[in-house]
Amino acid sequence: MQQKLTGINYWLNQKSSALIGGFFLCCIIKRPFLYTAIGSYLLLTILVWFSPVAFSAIFTNSFSTSLAYFFTESAGKYGTALLIIGSSYAYTIRFERKREKLATFIKSFVAVTLLLALFAYTNEHVTKPLAKVARPSHVFMLKQVNMLPQLDSLYALSKNNRELFFDALSNEYATQFQKIDKRVLSHWVEEAGFSFPSGHTFNAFLLATILAFGLYNATNKQLHRYVYVPFLWAVSVGISRVAIGAHTALDVTAGAGLGLMLGLLFLYFDGTRNLIIHRKPNP
Repeated sequence: MQQKLTGINYWLNQKSSALIGGFFLCCIIKRPFLYTAIGSYLLLTILVWFSPVAFSAIFTNSFSTSLAYFFTESAGKYGTALLIIGSSYAYTIRFERKREKLATFIKSFVAVTLLLALFAYTNEHVTKPLAKVARPSHVFMLKQVNMLPQLDSLYALSKNNRELFFDALSNEYATQFQKIDKRVLSHWVEEAGFSFPSGHTFNAFLLATILAFGLYNATNKQLHRYVYVPFLWAVSVGISRVAIGAHTALDVTAGAGLGLMLGLLFLYFDGTRNLIIHRKPNP
């Protein structure tokens, strides 16, 4: 009984802390922005968990495959770089002088880049190896050639060796994969690491949070109405990761949650928020 009461008290304390933290987040980050952020996460969760999204965009000559692949690549290496530049530029809009714009852009660019790089390294070298979750795309490929029992032994190999194996597999059993879009199949081969959590979705929600906050705090009030656009993009990225078979719903919701949480924390603390929000000094 005492253990049960202790557990309840712990839950109540955690709930109170969450409510207090949420209150301060609403005060500092402004409620409409926060509600949009949380709403987008709930939307993604509902769509990937309760609709038939998995492997729905993997086939050749399919518009849905091209669309899903586009959103996946938009949160990849090159897409992320462009979005970091766009996010950094969004925070320069409030300034008039070129020197202020340049200083703001550089600080914002460096801060967001370092944040993403830190997570990417931690995710690839710590989180994913600890979770050791196989990619659904690899499970799918092995099932097609009746080699699923070899899954565990394959994931005992290095990432590079797994990539070589699945590349050889896709070539040797080309007829089994002839209906799979070549871009998607190449993506399955190249994404040879572990699955949990989704790095693409993390990047998308982190960047969406920072970019949307910049739009919502822009001096030009016309930009405020577009605060939802970055989050719609992030939701589309998450859906695309499940649709092309690169991740499960759990991978995507975990990655999105981490990205959103880290983005909100980044904006919550003065020391980090001031790296991207640079208000003009009082005259």
